[in-house]
Amino acid sequence: MKYGIDFRFLPKGATKPVENSSYSHPVDVEVDDTQYGLVPEVGDYVHLQGEEGFRNIPILGRVKTRYFEYQLSYCYVTVVVEEVDADWDMIKPQ
Repeated sequence: MKYGIDFRFLPKGATKPVENSSYSHPVDVEVDDTQYGLVPEVGDYVHLQGEEGFRNIPILGRVKTRYFEYQLSYCYVTVVVEEVDADWDMIKPQ
């Protein structure tokens, strides 16, 4: 089974995550059954840097939700990362 993992950013005060997918790049990470990919748990802190020409939306925050949608031999995973007030110097390893 293939997995497509899509990270979405939810700014403070917003009701919907920022749309960051495109036709050419519908997911951030894609793995199949010969590879290994980590899906962060609810409550985990995540930092993904934006990539110019790909996903130019940096994501920094805490995982709010994970949603798994299975279609035939493919699983779309949507991970919503919410913006939070946090002391990132205490969270990030030095």
